[in-house]
Amino acid sequence: MQLTPFFTGLNLINLGMDEQSTVTAKSQQRTNPGFSVKLEALRGLAALMVVGHHTFPNHTWTHIPFNGSAAVSLFFVLSGYVLGLSLRRGTGTVLQQYGLFLWRRVFRIYPAYFATTLACWIYWQWYPFEGGGGRHLWFFETLQLGHLQQIKNLLFLDQSINPVTWSLKVEMAGSIVLPLLHFLSRKMRWPGWIMLFAAMVLLSFVPGSGASRQRLYMFYLGYLIVDIERLPKFADHVYAMITCLSGCLFLAANFVGDSVGLRFELFVEAISAAGIVLGIQAGGSSLGGILNRPWTRFAGRVSYSVFLCHQLILDVVVSLFHRFAFANHPSTGLAYLYLWLGLLVSLPFVLLVAAALYRWVEAPFMKLGKRLEPAARGLPIQRL
Repeated sequence: MQLTPFFTGLNLINLGMDEQSTVTAKSQQRTNPGFSVKLEALRGLAALMVVGHHTFPNHTWTHIPFNGSAAVSLFFVLSGYVLGLSLRRGTGTVLQQYGLFLWRRVFRIYPAYFATTLACWIYWQWYPFEGGGGRHLWFFETLQLGHLQQIKNLLFLDQSINPVTWSLKVEMAGSIVLPLLHFLSRKMRWPGWIMLFAAMVLLSFVPGSGASRQRLYMFYLGYLIVDIERLPKFADHVYAMITCLSGCLFLAANFVGDSVGLRFELFVEAISAAGIVLGIQAGGSSLGGILNRPWTRFAGRVSYSVFLCHQLILDVVVSLFHRFAFANHPSTGLAYLYLWLGLLVSLPFVLLVAAALYRWVEAPFMKLGKRLEPAARGLPIQRL
């Protein structure tokens, strides 16, 4: 088999992605001064960690490089940082800023959510791998939903069909609460900010806390990074040390949780994620250059769609491998091998589908939301 044409094609694709990423990054930096190419690439790495985590749900050691829980915590800290920049640049009355902020979040989150949930619903209705004793990463074969619950999934009221979207409910809760915290924080200084953050952390440790209450402080922590950046800066090697230590703690947080519990694990994930973001933004770290690569910037740009669509694609690929390649070889070694092969085969399809979702769903609806912003403010909409 001649691999030279294949690698030549990959090089051409990478060059095209590099040029496109550079143009996109420059355009976004002009329109959004808070945009960071490195943070976008970091989000892409986190999305790929989630894909790996869900490929190996029962393999503990793989949750070091593929710590999906920590990756989701990083999403929340990044959201708090980026949304905090947006809130600080806002103009108009408090109610106008709040309404416009939520308007943008709905157009950013819901369209792609609806498209991928609908795709998962169709896949579940048609499910081609029923019976036969095949191995599946997910639960489509046994999922039972009534008509009302199916409708709730499409309306963002239930996450049974695409369970990874539980984090979007936390994201929306953070999007609702963070502006309120912003308006409250404007009248405070560091002692007040620290007390407010500590109160939110303590609230997350209250028994019976739901997923949103356990993680809301992560958004506020990301929000505070903007103010930490404004403090007198340390030397570059200090930020490099902060990034290194935070990265190690970030990857090992899963084992910390095994010893002291989930809530402390989440706190460790959040603090280490904040250290990584601070090291990147204030210290210029690029994690050994990996955040400057075209493929990480591309993964970052489509990371939301990667997060939404990877479950379905993984289930298809792993189920096919088990049924046609390894059905008669139930040994643990081969079972583990097909999971790795499933991940390697799935990733190109995940990125391809995510790119299509970004181009035809995410980007058009974000543009539509911006075009309709005047209507949200009670102003006439300009023609294109």
